[in-house]
Amino acid sequence: MELVFTTWNEVEAYLDRSKGIIVPLGSIEQHGPNGLIGTDALCAEAIARGISGSDDVMLGPTIAFGVAPFNLRFPGTISMRSKTLMSIVTDYVQSLASQGFERFYFLNGHGGNVGPVRAACQDLQAERSLSASGSQRDMRFFFRSWWEYPTADALRRELYGEGEGMHATPSEIAITQALFPEHPKAAPAAAPPRLSIEYLRDHAGDNHADARQHRLHFPDGRVGSDSRLARPEHGRTLLDAAIEDGKRDYKTFLSQL
Repeated sequence: MELVFTTWNEVEAYLDRSKGIIVPLGSIEQHGPNGLIGTDALCAEAIARGISGSDDVMLGPTIAFGVAPFNLRFPGTISMRSKTLMSIVTDYVQSLASQGFERFYFLNGHGGNVGPVRAACQDLQAERSLSASGSQRDMRFFFRSWWEYPTADALRRELYGEGEGMHATPSEIAITQALFPEHPKAAPAAAPPRLSIEYLRDHAGDNHADARQHRLHFPDGRVGSDSRLARPEHGRTLLDAAIEDGKRDYKTFLSQL
């Protein structure tokens, strides 16, 4: 059930049955020589649509723009400031909360969104907790990056090993290959340099340098990811695994007190 394809009275009726909504998060940024610029938003939206497709689950509009300033030296990237994304998330949530939504499940496709979105949710809860009126509705938030789903995570590691890397990963590119076969892109000729365990640890959440330094260090946009390994048949399997994991995850979230 997609919010953008409903009417207001259908949403009103839905709120009598459920207070939950899934909000996909993405980014518009380069994904190496053979990755679509919209990869992060496209993956998150497709998985969220799969989760909502078979049950009475509301799918909210995708927040497609993410925090990716390190990629701005690659043409096509559009980055938000952290405070901008926090404001968008805050207004999105408060708009729907004022109408009766209470459970917000953020399905993320971009590492740089982790800090800002969690901070926005913390501020929303702080505002409620500090209020003297006590009249606001209950609100709960949950944040999950699709590659954290256990079955999907095990599968991408099995398929790609160290070649999965950090950015422009073969797993996310394989998903877009499965979703959009009408947009084929030629794979690069060689693998990028592998990343150390220390680098992966220290740069989690897209903790990268400024745009100039980032392109200097990663000239074709890939951050340790061998995107040559991506196959559309892998993408379909990964997508199915993430959707099944996501259905269970979302139901657990709704059931929590």
